[in-house]
This record gives sequence, structure tokens and C-alpha cells, in this order.
Amino acid sequence: MFNYSIQSKFHFWKRCLHAAVLCVLAIALTIIFSTNQSAWGQSEFLKLNWLTGQSTANVPRIDHAVVKLDGYQLFVLAAPTFNQRFPLEQRLKGIEDELHRVANSNFEPDALQVITSIDPKSDQPVIAINDRYLMTVTSIDAQLQGRDPIGWANQIAQVLRDALVRARQERQPQFLINRGLITAGIILTMLLGMRSIVYWQGRLKLKQETIEAQIEHTSPPYLDAVAVTDLEQQLYQKQRANLSDLQRRALQLSYLCLVGGGSFIILGLFPYSRWLQSFLLSTPLQIFAIAFGTYLLIRVSNLLIERFSGFLKARDFAMLKPYQRLDLRVSTVSQVLKNVTDLVLVCLGTLGILSAIGFDLVPLLAGAGIVGIAISFAAQGLIKDVINGFLIILEDQYAVGDVIVVGELGGLVENMNLRITQIRNNEGQLITIPNSSIAIIQNLSKDWARVDLTIRVAYETNPDRALDVLRKLAQEIYQEHIWRAKIIEPPDVLGIDDLQHSGMLIRIWIKTQPLQQWSVAREFRRRLKLIMEQEGIEIGIPQQFLVAENSLPQETVEPTPFPPKE
Repeated sequence: MFNYSIQSKFHFWKRCLHAAVLCVLAIALTIIFSTNQSAWGQSEFLKLNWLTGQSTANVPRIDHAVVKLDGYQLFVLAAPTFNQRFPLEQRLKGIEDELHRVANSNFEPDALQVITSIDPKSDQPVIAINDRYLMTVTSIDAQLQGRDPIGWANQIAQVLRDALVRARQERQPQFLINRGLITAGIILTMLLGMRSIVYWQGRLKLKQETIEAQIEHTSPPYLDAVAVTDLEQQLYQKQRANLSDLQRRALQLSYLCLVGGGSFIILGLFPYSRWLQSFLLSTPLQIFAIAFGTYLLIRVSNLLIERFSGFLKARDFAMLKPYQRLDLRVSTVSQVLKNVTDLVLVCLGTLGILSAIGFDLVPLLAGAGIVGIAISFAAQGLIKDVINGFLIILEDQYAVGDVIVVGELGGLVENMNLRITQIRNNEGQLITIPNSSIAIIQNLSKDWARVDLTIRVAYETNPDRALDVLRKLAQEIYQEHIWRAKIIEPPDVLGIDDLQHSGMLIRIWIKTQPLQQWSVAREFRRRLKLIMEQEGIEIGIPQQFLVAENSLPQETVEPTPFPPKE
């Protein structure tokens, strides 16, 4: 039912294939040109001396710095940490300045001499280039590599000679012309790829805006047999909008990979700009890249969750009766899943930033575990909230869009996660309830609802006539199309539930769609008032009879005789 056309799928996968090819090409070229940039002595200073059992960890408090030439790492200098930071940097700067001077001079590779000798004063090996002093290889430099000073000095001399010869070759006009041609080809490829990506981004943006406009103009239908087509079309449009947004994010990522990878490769082609590669990989840019990558992953993960949610809804759409409940439940679970995914990605991004800054994550994670245990004791209420929230979602006690009553509070569920539930009451107040405080829940909108309507008519009314009038009214409202969509079954006039001096109490049950019981009850009461007036059925009125009795005893008064006249 919700299948996309073969042509649209073909174009989508074709664009993804183009973007993937460009990314793979950029990465491959980066690897090709960056593998040659590894230091000739780089593997040596990363090794442990497994023959002697010594390692860099056995050298206490040692600072090190890498000597580079034209962006290539050559070897490592070492010095004690205390009071040696600035001397180590000064030593590094002096060596690199001398290497750049030699590389920029017009020396002949065959005449280049890198000589190692022993200084008679310090008894340490000294390296000189064309009889000009370059550096002294200290015992700490050699110990860092697990080597003896003389052997390490000879290896450094060979590394320096190869590096200077290579630097001389890279400064030749023919070499620069060849690299310029390669640069032109890379730039042309980048421009074509960027142009293609921008073109498809524009088309996808226009497509997404059109879909969103169609969704806005489509009134949200209710679940009934007539509105199935409209509901199907609306769900289909939402899936298309999510897919279009996901494709745009993929193209944005391809665009950044293309621009970043191409620029990085071009910088590594020339000896004068290769040092910028180290700057691009510096800590501030690493932090920016990690933060941007985390944001991009969050956006893509949210889109994938929405895409998966749409797939679940589309799969069970044929079962119309439980579809609305499935819609509410899937929406709630997807929202919670988004929050959890965002939290996990933010934590991983934070750990990546801390690692880029230089923090050691092993003790940090160990400390975080201890702190987590301490926090767990102090935040038992929070843990109860999370556990109870998980059980609420798992057992489908309620979802976003339900109307619930919790204790004396009730309203529409607007937001919920593993910790809290937020409901909006009749007065528009947003009430936040911790999930651990929710014990007994009244869900007024799960699966179906019922109108429990009672009417008391006058005691003198003929009961059969009153029941016939109510049954006729129930059938009349059930037969109308607009109300038939909201009423699941024909209303049931149960009969007389109570008989008092105030009248007869008649009860009516109406089974409705979720959240429609109030509108149905209001309309039924309005029509009930009109038909009672039309049929002459009076509302029940309490009756009272007052009997006045004189409880005082009556006295007989005898007449008093008048005295005789004189």
C-alpha cells in the first residue's frame, strides 16, 4: 500500500551511489597521499623495546616533541618535564629552522653529507649537515625509543638525509607543475560534485516544501471507513517528507566530505602548504568537527527513527480499528527513543571532545563509574521515575494524545519521557507529574470510550413511551453520517435504573471513538432537550407534601354570667 515507485527509488539510490563514490574517492586519495607523509622514524618512536623489557612508560615524567619537515614527521625529541618545556621547544625550533634552510638551498643531493660523530666533551653523538652542527642526540632521546644513543643517532642521520633529498625533489619546477595539474583535476572534480549536490539539494528542498504544503492543506481525518483514503494519503505524504529530509542530510554530509577531503588532499600535495594539514587536524578544529558530527548524527538518527515509525504505521494500517492506538504508541516510543539516542550521542561527543583536548578517558570513565554509583544512591527518586516510565511505555498504559486522570489531576497528555509526564487540564494549565508518583491511572481514550448518560423524567410519565422516544432519538443520531463516524455501535437505551418520588432515572450508553465521547454527549443532550419538549415529556421534579396539624389541646371556655342589673 505504501510502496514508492521504482523510478523514484532508482533515482534515490543513484544519488546515494554518486555521493558514496565521491566520498570514497576523497578518502582513497587522502590515504594515498597521506601514507607517504608518515615519518621515516615514526614507527620507531611508537614501538616498545620488547627485547630489553623497557617501554616509554618506564621513563618517568618525560616530555617529547616531533621534528617535522614540510609536514612530514621525522623523529622525536625528549626531555625531562620539570623546567624543560621551553628548552625543548627552543631545541625543536632550532632543528626545524636549520632543516628548512638546507631544504630551501640549492644543494646537490649527491654532495649532501649528514655526519654523525661523538662530542669529546659530553661523550654524546652529534649530527651535522655539511659540517654544520644540527643537534645532539641525548640519552633520553635514545631511551624513549629503547635504543642506544649511537645507533639512534645513525638512524636519525639516515632519516634526515632521505627527508632533505625528498624536500629538494619536491621543490623542483617539474614536480610542482605535475602537482598543479593534479590539483586542477581535483578542483574540477570537486566543483562538478558540488554542483551536482547543490542541484539535487534544491530539487529535494522544493519537493519537501511541496509535500509539507500538501500536508498542511489536508485536514486531519478521523478514523472511519470513509476517511481511510485521506488518512492513507496523509501518512504517505509524511513518509515522503521524512525520506526527502533524510536524503538532504545525506547530501549535506557528502558535500562536507567532498569539500573537506578535497581541500585536505590539495594541501598535502605541495611542500609549502603541507603543514596546514596539521593545523586542520589541530584540537580546535577537531572539537568543531566532533560537535558538528554529533549534531549531524542526532539529526540523521531522528529522521531514521521517524522513518521506521512510519514503516510500522504503514505495515499495520490495514487494521483500521487499532491504528489510532498504534499511532499514539509509536509516536510516544519514537519520541522517547529520540531522547535516549540524543543523550547517548551527546555523551559520546563529549567524550570525543575531552579525548581531543587531551584528557585520559580511562581514569575519567572509572571515576564516572564511582560517581555514578554515588549518584544512584542520592537520586533514587530519579531511578524510580525512569523505571516506572519504562514500564508505562512498555505496558502501553497511556501515550501522547491520551486523556488520563491521575489521582485528582486530569488532562491531555502532551509530552512524556522516561522521567516525567506532562498533561494539560481544562483550564490550559500544564501539569508535570514525575513517573514515580503515578500509581493508578484512568485512561479515558484508549481503544474506545463510552458516554454514560442519565435522564430523570417525571414520575407520571409513561415509561414505555419515554423509552421509545429515547430509542428513536438514539437511532436517529446513529444514522447520520457525521456522527456515525464517531459512534462505534448503536446507542443502547438500558432502561429505568432508579425510581423515586422525583421521577424515573433512565440510563443510556453510547460507545464512541477515543476522545469523541464529550462531543457526542453534548449533541445527544441538545437533541434530548428538544425532543422532550416536542413530545411533552417533563423532567423529573422532586415532590414534597406538607401536612399541617395543630398539636395543642383545645380548651372549652364557659361563658361568664353577667351580674344582674340593679
